[in-house]
Amino acid sequence: MARTLEFNRDEALASAMHLFWRQGYSATSLHQLLEAMKIGRSSLYATFGDKRRLFIEALDLFSQRNNALIDHAFNEKKPLLAVREFFMVSVSRSTATRLARGCMMVNSILELADVDAELSKHAARRLGEVEKKFQHCFELAQQLGQLDNTHSAQYLAKMIMTLNQGLRVSSRKNVSAKEMASVVDTTMSMLGITA
Repeated sequence: MARTLEFNRDEALASAMHLFWRQGYSATSLHQLLEAMKIGRSSLYATFGDKRRLFIEALDLFSQRNNALIDHAFNEKKPLLAVREFFMVSVSRSTATRLARGCMMVNSILELADVDAELSKHAARRLGEVEKKFQHCFELAQQLGQLDNTHSAQYLAKMIMTLNQGLRVSSRKNVSAKEMASVVDTTMSMLGITA
């Protein structure tokens, strides 16, 4: 008979995600993970596997939460609002502490590119999901006549992702939320995306 978990798996995973997000994969020790998750070594191995598999699961959780920002704001009649809302929540409504961490996916791509190429690619795939969601919003907006066809939806999604990654790096450099919100407003205005 399987043993019942003596801890909340979702809470433990969220704690691991926050630790990895704050410190990165390499700088996070197993001891720190066990303390943050409030579990023992055997529970970690039995439930999550090893540190690497735990990191993948934590990265996936971060990705799901990120994607939920777009999904929650998506409106088939006004798809561009989801693009704007993603940035407003990410920049204007985030705490200073969370802003200073940047994006776990972007951080992981940069940190792990020369350390663990497979983990870096996994983070890049997850980041690519966000780009696909933006592309869908732009495609629908063009079909509805809410956005001109000067640039392809794919190009616009890549441009917005460059903005997103730039903002995440800026946040790590302690650029203020107000400054970043101003960049977002200017970019949205240039695209014709209004509140």
